[in-house]
Amino acid sequence: MLTPPPISKSWTSLTTHSPCYTGGKVIFSSNEKENNDNALSSSSSQQQSHFILAQRAGDVAVIEASTGLLLRTLRRGKAFQGSHVGEGDDNDEEEDDEEMMDAEAITAFDLSPNNKEVAVVTRGHLVRRYSLVQGDDDNDVHINKIKKQGKDDVPSKKQQQLEKAHIKANMTVVPVTSITSSAPIIQSLGKSGHTLPVTQITHHPSGIFFATGSVDGLVKVWDVRNGYATHAFLPTGSSGGKGRYAVTCLQWKQSSASLILAVGREDGSISIHDLLLNNNDQNNNISGKQNANLPLLVLRDHVSAVTCVAWSDMNIVDSSSTSKKHGGGLFFSSGRDSVINTWLISEEDVMMAPPRKKKKTHSSGTGKGVSSTKVTYVRIKTLPVYEQVEGLVLLPRRVRPTSEIKGQQSILDRKDIMLATAGTKGKVRLWKASPTGKKGAHSISDLSLLASQEENEAFGEDKGGYTSLHLTSSLASNGLKPLLVAVDAEHNMTFLKLGWEEKNNDGNYAFRIDTDRAIVGDNGEILDMAVIPNGGKESKDKHTVAVATNSAQVRIFGLADANEDAVGEDISMAEPDSHAALSPRGLLDGHTAIVLAIDASPCGRYLATAGKDKTMRLWSIAAQKCIGVATGHTEAVGSVALSSKPGCYDVGGKAADNGAGAFAVTASKDRTLKVWPLPGSAVLNKCAASGDELQLRARLSARAHEKDINIVSVAPNDSIIATGSQDKTVKLWRSTDLALQGTLKGHKRGIWDCQFSKTDRVLATASGDRTIKIWSISDCSCVRTFQGHMAGVLRVRFLATGLQLLSSGSDGLVKVGCLYYNLLWTIRTNECESTIDAHDDKIWALDISPCGNALFSGGADSKIAVWRDTTREQDDAAREAEENNILMEQKLSNHLRNKRFEEALEIALKLEKPNQVLRRMEYTCP
Repeated sequence: MLTPPPISKSWTSLTTHSPCYTGGKVIFSSNEKENNDNALSSSSSQQQSHFILAQRAGDVAVIEASTGLLLRTLRRGKAFQGSHVGEGDDNDEEEDDEEMMDAEAITAFDLSPNNKEVAVVTRGHLVRRYSLVQGDDDNDVHINKIKKQGKDDVPSKKQQQLEKAHIKANMTVVPVTSITSSAPIIQSLGKSGHTLPVTQITHHPSGIFFATGSVDGLVKVWDVRNGYATHAFLPTGSSGGKGRYAVTCLQWKQSSASLILAVGREDGSISIHDLLLNNNDQNNNISGKQNANLPLLVLRDHVSAVTCVAWSDMNIVDSSSTSKKHGGGLFFSSGRDSVINTWLISEEDVMMAPPRKKKKTHSSGTGKGVSSTKVTYVRIKTLPVYEQVEGLVLLPRRVRPTSEIKGQQSILDRKDIMLATAGTKGKVRLWKASPTGKKGAHSISDLSLLASQEENEAFGEDKGGYTSLHLTSSLASNGLKPLLVAVDAEHNMTFLKLGWEEKNNDGNYAFRIDTDRAIVGDNGEILDMAVIPNGGKESKDKHTVAVATNSAQVRIFGLADANEDAVGEDISMAEPDSHAALSPRGLLDGHTAIVLAIDASPCGRYLATAGKDKTMRLWSIAAQKCIGVATGHTEAVGSVALSSKPGCYDVGGKAADNGAGAFAVTASKDRTLKVWPLPGSAVLNKCAASGDELQLRARLSARAHEKDINIVSVAPNDSIIATGSQDKTVKLWRSTDLALQGTLKGHKRGIWDCQFSKTDRVLATASGDRTIKIWSISDCSCVRTFQGHMAGVLRVRFLATGLQLLSSGSDGLVKVGCLYYNLLWTIRTNECESTIDAHDDKIWALDISPCGNALFSGGADSKIAVWRDTTREQDDAAREAEENNILMEQKLSNHLRNKRFEEALEIALKLEKPNQVLRRMEYTCP
């Protein structure tokens, strides 16, 4: 007698790709070797993993830099998952009015140079500092004990320093990426003093000071050691009076020895402040009185908001300028007026007449002049870039690709200044300027274009362009060179690598910008997904999934752990605490409107997509290129399916044209069904290599339904095509000629999904009437009906054994705290075996891996959840617990029989059966 296949009863979450970035500021952890961090020893700092901080509605997300996995948030820790509106969470699914009412929502933040603290300002204007790291509890208590010692028992300063150094040297520091709890508040600096929301925060390189800037134009400098504001800078109008201009840019000069701050505002002005200003400095000496809160100077050459400023340490004035705080360097500024200005900084000592006194009672000798310092910023170059610049980064020599060959040195010399820009055109560009050896305004050449992103890799102007640009060296310790990171309007972070390319092998070189990888900050609404079979090919990803979001692009994700190691052959045998993550593996860009449906070929080589642009596209998964386009529908194409037989994709020639090969089926809002033959793998592979796109032609077409067609599915043997429609019916069509084979009637509302079983001649349908039905293909009769969903059923899938169904649903209404479920059914018993709390909104997408051990789901809450079948592990654990319980029961009985009541009582307490021992003792010892 054959053993029946196992029934899946338990699924455990493996990973969840949640929205980690909803727009705003993004910060990358810096390379700690470059920071002067004295808080901890170098051995402990090396334990820190690299991470990203990003705005997530009213919270700050901590993201793992290598995988893009959302680890926790600053305010809620790991509790961001599964939270609902009204519980104080600031997730992106909250309504706007709820978020506006949250006074604790973070409006601005910045990471300290040591990667361990975050300074924030809330919507309620509270200034706070959070700690990202956690130390050993005993060490924390010991440090606090030192601080709380009485006056009579206070050790000397030297003893305190030695003891603190000893504690810090032996302190156990948990890496930022390994902490799941919320970040503790380590300092509260009170109210910010700003009248409007704070939008800018930046730390001084020393980490001792940070500056805040708000919409009201006020800038304040805070001392973290003493916990108060030291300076307040008000905007200055062009006529000298006070103005109210929003702060759009804050930047410290990257030198721990200076306290120079640049403030860019919406009116195009740039105020330069020097906190170490000498009383005699001419720029800030008015009527003989010095005011440290006034700017050193104000630059007014921009006509729109200033977005980025940067200092260059390139000395082009004279050799003595190295000893000066300001002079001898260059200053770059950019803004939304589409220009980049280059400023020459000069600093000179001048003699000023002594201030005139009102009364002179005693002679003070001869009135000698007073030495003063005059600082000037002179605009020497203006480069029109014809786009609003949102990001400008200076590239130091240490991060540039080396110019070792003569052909490379002629393009980029070691002395050249190199900077990168990104803006509304959605293209990253590199610029260079060379020193000329002259003095003054002609000391440097004009900025010239060095390299630009390729058109097929650039984000593009029509999608909103780039919103910021960053330089990160965080991944250099992992063997990767420093990368540029461009953040776009769809909340994606694209990592770009710079390098040389030899053209035509003739010794001529060109600079290149190539895409290394990407992190998806927010997928938007997940509309469909398909797990791509690996086809027996070796890959670092155990599973690859294609996802259609609320955009014209299709995203490819791979399931891998945090170390980019492949998951084991059987995902169910993976370690329970393994750090699995969905990492972006590519982007398919070709549709001109939102993609609505996806299907993958069983051989794992091709992917079909359909969307609102009325077309179906065929993609080569390996090359990630479009190899075929099908046009002919007059309305949006809402569903697509590929042939289910793996071997038919190799059939080409006339046999493929006559219907013997693979085909694609599309169903459209125009209520028609079309069959598109594919030319065979030989032709398709040539198109993938050459980049050509075939124009597919429909072999068959039929008007299928009286209302919109929601789903199309192909039988495992490719003989039958099933379509489900809003007219409450499912129709079966012969694939060779689209002859109608039968109509399935019985649902009371529209059909959202239909799937064939791979083991039986049955079809499962999911409907808006909250039911799932199993139909016999032979006589078109309803075999079983499953009820249990509280809302319409959107997706249904057969498990690998064919004895169970998996379904997902939604009620289609917007409700607070309303949950949606994946329901696991056993077909023979009509019983729901398990309910998986997967999402907080409608689940539009559902698919199962070919091995049947991994489940992927996606919904309107922007989450992609991955689950693994843990039925075997739980059954083994239950069996082991039962065997252990029987053994303990036997030991208890033996101890009672031998009147060893002490041992018996100990076992009885473990089994939670103390009464059994008590009754025996009362009987034995009355």
